[in-house]
Amino acid sequence: MIALALDPLGPLFAEPDRLLLEESPPAVELRPVLDAIGAGAHRLSEIAGRLGRPATSLGHALDRLIGMTLVRREVPYGESARGSKRSLYRIDDPFMRLWFRVVAPNRAALTAGTPASRRAVLDEHWHLLLGQAWEDLCARGVPAVRGELARRGPWRPPSRYWHGAEPEWDLVADAIEGKRVLVGESWFSARPATAAALAREAERLAARPLPAVIRDREVVRALFVPAVTARTPKSIASVHIVTLADLLGRAPIR
Repeated sequence: MIALALDPLGPLFAEPDRLLLEESPPAVELRPVLDAIGAGAHRLSEIAGRLGRPATSLGHALDRLIGMTLVRREVPYGESARGSKRSLYRIDDPFMRLWFRVVAPNRAALTAGTPASRRAVLDEHWHLLLGQAWEDLCARGVPAVRGELARRGPWRPPSRYWHGAEPEWDLVADAIEGKRVLVGESWFSARPATAAALAREAERLAARPLPAVIRDREVVRALFVPAVTARTPKSIASVHIVTLADLLGRAPIR
């Protein structure tokens, strides 16, 4: 990755600029919007503030970026996409997300730097980027998940939930038959999670207040982790433990 995208001689060092230029018509004027979102501005007001433009002037640019599949619009669970005023905008592709988080704001330092200094720049953001990619993978895998969680479903595609001071949830999904609702958190760990670490996270998740929009529903809680150590329980404190193997339909080793 460092040689490909962080080295000024790498083939992907200017890849987003090339993609925007090749659009018909060229979309280079959208680059500042991507810079703002990549730097962490996700609400319309935040993006407008970074750019020094009225929020009402950004609709066309955001719609075009969504149409190009570079940006996605998220609305909280329980709200309609058409009527929600609490949308978040995120760069959709993991590589583009990395580029606008790591390369775009550091191009001068990367150009003048060494392989070691470029790695240091990447290391500052790497864990966050992996966590975001893991959350995306979990969301896409929920409808086809295997194991005990599948037997409590099947599940519709999940949404994130946020509202005011309420606790946020990474994944909230309705069962297809509508009798249950899944609430979950994606927890990225580079190493297989131990039973002790999972117990702490599961107890915290079990105690977290549920979204206010969930009423009179059977709630299924789940903690999504890439891998676990051997002989880890499939459920802790009434929280299902879901791994990458479950999302990919493989038999997990526990």
